[in-house]
Amino acid sequence: MSRSQSQSHSLSQPPPLRIGILPAWRGRTIESVLRHEFSFSRRQVIALKKSDGIILNGVPVYAKTLLRGGEDLLIRFPPPNPQEIIAEKIDLAIIYEDPDLIVVNKPAGMLVHPVRFHRTGTLANALTYHWQSTGSVAAFHPVHRLDQPTSGLLLIAKSSWSHQQLSLQLQSRAIDRLYLAVSAGLPPSTHGLITAPIKKCATGVKRFIAPDGQPARTRYRTLKRTDQAGLHLVKLITGRTHQIRVHFAHLAAPLWGDALYGQADATFSRPALHAVSLSFIHPRHQRRIKFRAPLPPDLETLLHDLGLFQSEY
Repeated sequence: MSRSQSQSHSLSQPPPLRIGILPAWRGRTIESVLRHEFSFSRRQVIALKKSDGIILNGVPVYAKTLLRGGEDLLIRFPPPNPQEIIAEKIDLAIIYEDPDLIVVNKPAGMLVHPVRFHRTGTLANALTYHWQSTGSVAAFHPVHRLDQPTSGLLLIAKSSWSHQQLSLQLQSRAIDRLYLAVSAGLPPSTHGLITAPIKKCATGVKRFIAPDGQPARTRYRTLKRTDQAGLHLVKLITGRTHQIRVHFAHLAAPLWGDALYGQADATFSRPALHAVSLSFIHPRHQRRIKFRAPLPPDLETLLHDLGLFQSEY
């Protein structure tokens, strides 16, 4: 989907959610239907109560109202809470946007969210400016993360409701994330499932494999290889910090240019990792949508230099 397609949507406050009450739900409360059929959290239901956001057949009602079946239920979401993020005009590659979410092709080197010593220059700063300039009422809720040096697709929810719905998909592994990775050296097999648990070092940001670490699972398939390097399609099953980098280093095939887990490269100054594909079920219309991101120029040049480039992935 193109940016021009995304702009056809209204980018103001997320529209209400309309639900047709099924005859099978007769005798249940609205709260029961929201919680158990649509996975609303208790906190979200409380927020709807406070904002009079539950409308049944055009009339505001209580969450404990009993249903008969056949009614029209309208959920009006409360406005997002203000966020203390500085708006900055930074160029962005927006792959898709609608009133509920946005998919961005993040460049390498950009932080996702402001941190203590880096309050500006992040994706959150850039999107805050974008939403202000387009008149959107949105809040920044990243559904997953990308390391600062990693490029590629990132999914951001624009409201607490869409964030909660997409986070449930992340937990249930309904969100598919595929990466292209270039390794220095080759794994022992051309495909496999890595199931090594990951633990954080006592100091610093580095992670390592440890029996008492957090469970971590990575699936990979080698697309092309030479004597010195390999191009791999990688699927994250879990999403631990530095997971792909740690797992490939564990196979004695660290990512090309990864100074933390392998060896620095003078001509490629970051781990060779790109989030190339993202697929998820849209929380509003419940249809699966999929996006792909083109290779960034630095990674395309590296693949050509290593003899690993191919036109399709």
